[in-house]
Amino acid sequence: MKNINKIILGILAVALTIASCENEDKFPLSVHLDDANKAAYVRAVVNQTVYLVEDVPDATFEATIDVPVDNVAQYDLSFTLISGSGDYDTIPLNTITEFPTSISYTYAELTGFLGITTADIGGGDLFQFIGTCIGKDGRFWTASNFTGDVTGQLAQFNGFTFTVLVDCAPITDVETAGTWVANLQDSYGDGWDGAFLTFSIDGSTTAYTISADQGFEAIYDIDVPAGVLEIFYTSGNFEGEHSFSLFSPDGALYGEYGPAPGKCVN
Repeated sequence: MKNINKIILGILAVALTIASCENEDKFPLSVHLDDANKAAYVRAVVNQTVYLVEDVPDATFEATIDVPVDNVAQYDLSFTLISGSGDYDTIPLNTITEFPTSISYTYAELTGFLGITTADIGGGDLFQFIGTCIGKDGRFWTASNFTGDVTGQLAQFNGFTFTVLVDCAPITDVETAGTWVANLQDSYGDGWDGAFLTFSIDGSTTAYTISADQGFEAIYDIDVPAGVLEIFYTSGNFEGEHSFSLFSPDGALYGEYGPAPGKCVN
């Protein structure tokens, strides 16, 4: 019996050692470690993280970069645009060596750095900001050094990658109350492959799609009460097959979208 107990204890010790090593590999340095090994900690406080697409031309990106733990020598901030309209370069914005520091750019300036204008920005686009830093001990830090599921590291991670979302604006150019008609089409005839069209009235949402059984087309009569109406599309697979048309309550064609529709209807 004693020998069996020794074997069991030995197995448990080895398992705990392996688990410990795996955790050290999985979870990198935390801000809560001793001063000699403390991870870099940069906090980015952004003035606004969601804009309606119609507000972007007059909006300004403002942020304050601070270091709650005084172990950062230099912080570099870059940004790019994540959009279905194309791929964009990552553009350097600031090198910061004094904290806290406030930065400010209009979105007209940011899009200009990318070689486009605010008119090219659509709903669902993301301005992604990427930070890197050099610690006072000479170590280089990026978002890949941190995980979000360890105490203290979610806040640390924020300073190395954060986004500003461009969202859809409400429908205001027609009378929205009444029956809308949505004609959804799939050119291949196998449904929308996970895509769907959403009607949001005062924040209450209903999604419409083409199932595989419906095949090429699905037509919906959608009764919309008075309220704030947003209509937006969520993409799926094989986007080149997807398109839809909308008819407003007055019976007029409101718009045709696709193939590969963008997120916002308006």
